[in-house]
Amino acid sequence: MVWKVSVFKEWNRKISTVRHLRKIIGKSKAIKEALSDWHARRKPRPCGLTVHPGIGCDYGCTYCYIPDMGFPFKSRPYSLSGLQLAYAIASNPHVALGLNGTFLAYGSVTEPFLETVKDRTYEYLEATILYLGNPTQISTKAYVPYDEALKLKKITHGRLNVLVTIITLKHHKVLEGNAPNPKLRFQSLLNLKKAGFNPVLFLRPIIPGVNDYELANIIEEALSYGVERILVGSLRITLRIISKFKALNIPTEEIEKRVLRKPKSFNEQVSVRTADIKRKIAKICDKLGVKVYYQACQVCAEDFNIPCCLPCSVKYGCCRDTVEYDIDEVKLFLESLRKARVEKIEDGEFTMKIKGNVPKETVSFLRWVIKKKIIVVG
Repeated sequence: MVWKVSVFKEWNRKISTVRHLRKIIGKSKAIKEALSDWHARRKPRPCGLTVHPGIGCDYGCTYCYIPDMGFPFKSRPYSLSGLQLAYAIASNPHVALGLNGTFLAYGSVTEPFLETVKDRTYEYLEATILYLGNPTQISTKAYVPYDEALKLKKITHGRLNVLVTIITLKHHKVLEGNAPNPKLRFQSLLNLKKAGFNPVLFLRPIIPGVNDYELANIIEEALSYGVERILVGSLRITLRIISKFKALNIPTEEIEKRVLRKPKSFNEQVSVRTADIKRKIAKICDKLGVKVYYQACQVCAEDFNIPCCLPCSVKYGCCRDTVEYDIDEVKLFLESLRKARVEKIEDGEFTMKIKGNVPKETVSFLRWVIKKKIIVVG
């Protein structure tokens, strides 16, 4: 499949959306609040821009790293209205809008379906899907009743990729003491399926020596609830998390053997090697006829039938459609920006190298539009 894009068209979409939302909001105070918010300036992660309908999480899972980022284990709804949030994201210079735009990911520093947060989640989803139209993903550990799943379907018009996290059947009281029982989360998967979604079981994090031996049982159980796809994710630890594990008598020997390096500070997050465990999961999934993914953006790109931004799509064999664009238009677009200077563009299969001077936010925007890694050399 060939995916045709125009950089100027995508830029004009962004400008017109910002103007439209500004006109709707009207009040200068509300505009100022939106523009001063992090959503209006934060650079997206490789898999997309995280959207925060709330701050903090009541579940307080043992392996959770949000306290190391400065967020509490107590939730509150985010302060912006839905219109303000949409305006903030549209105004973010790093972000491209529309179906060809930056992926939006809900469920990063809060649980989006907590009682304190879920109304804001619905408000944000409705506003961003209506006014921005970006590919959108949400992850949850909550119990989602059937009527809530139907509401989610109605608000989003089904344009939503849903991940449900289940990582243990035996240790959930220790690892996820305040979160709903895994059986309720399996029911969430079924309810979402009945409502018309194609939900994904999210096996994250894999905790070596703790939950890796029961992942096959979780996958088999998920099959009985109609699950056809599984996303596998690794563990990130800090010295605080390791200390908490030890205090709760959770074994850490295997984790500490697999850390990429020792954290430099108490709160620094470090990844844990789990490639061998992922390979075992892949074999289980292959045997059971379940499709497995290793990056959240893979699933989002597939559900929205668009190319993926990451070069790893070649490694994992997903979403690598051809993105067609005019290189001369790219050069003209960059040169039309006041702070940009272009001497030469080398356009490779997965990477575009630009010699000159291009603002970082323009690089981010362009990366999402043309679906390539962009390197700028002075």
